[in-house]
Amino acid sequence: MRPFARGGMSKLIVSIVVYRSPLPVLERNLICLRQAGENAVARNLIEEVRAILVDNASGEEYKRQLQSLVCRHQEQGFGLQLVMRPDNGGYGLGHNEVSTAPEDFRLVLNPDVFLEPQSLVAGLAFLHAHPQVGLVVPWAEDELGVPLFLCKRYPSVLVLGLRGFAPSWLKRAFRGLLEKYEMRDVDFSTARRDLEVISGCCLLLRGKLWQEMGGFDHRYFLYFEDFDFSLRARRITQVAYLPEFRIVHLGGNAARKGWRHRIWFVRSAAKFFNQYGWRWI
Repeated sequence: MRPFARGGMSKLIVSIVVYRSPLPVLERNLICLRQAGENAVARNLIEEVRAILVDNASGEEYKRQLQSLVCRHQEQGFGLQLVMRPDNGGYGLGHNEVSTAPEDFRLVLNPDVFLEPQSLVAGLAFLHAHPQVGLVVPWAEDELGVPLFLCKRYPSVLVLGLRGFAPSWLKRAFRGLLEKYEMRDVDFSTARRDLEVISGCCLLLRGKLWQEMGGFDHRYFLYFEDFDFSLRARRITQVAYLPEFRIVHLGGNAARKGWRHRIWFVRSAAKFFNQYGWRWI
């Protein structure tokens, strides 16, 4: 693991990929991002925040509404840009549209994630203080305060099948296996720097790492691009978790999103296991 050199004042480049994402949720996402970013700038951890919304061809009516939302935030002084893709190339390819200079920081953010006010202060301060760390993930809860456990152990086919598609009674029968996968036996009240796979709804990392890795592997249209990214990242840096870096994530699993998401989930899972090795139980 090589340390990342600390340069002068850096920017935070934020990428948010949308595809017909609910605009009231996106509005809240941007408000929270702006507040957290302003707090980080006030602490001299970054020079400024530049946020780029990438729309994956959501359609003309959505485009008009999205442009109106962006203009409204720009008029309020928020450094927000909009990139309109001609087609939907997937989640990873959308984020790869946004480049990041090596000296800057990068935040990969889902549109249904709400940063807490001091979250970026904590995450950026942690990266400044730990040059061996290239990537940090937050503590996440849903809107009811239920922990979401973004840190994972290497998955098995059984675990993913249970999480994605099994009824509640069957999940209860395999509760111990599922909790082990979610690392519920680990003390998450303290920082960790030894993570293997992580859920990627909110990733804070160094621009140099993003550039060296070439962003996400766009062959994962949706799902598992985050697992692939973290496994590749840990070959060259430390992947960390920080409890003071906090978010609320609305989320939702593939099964609840319809048959297309189920197909994408299964295809990406097969691609992941073919690349990194099959584990059945």
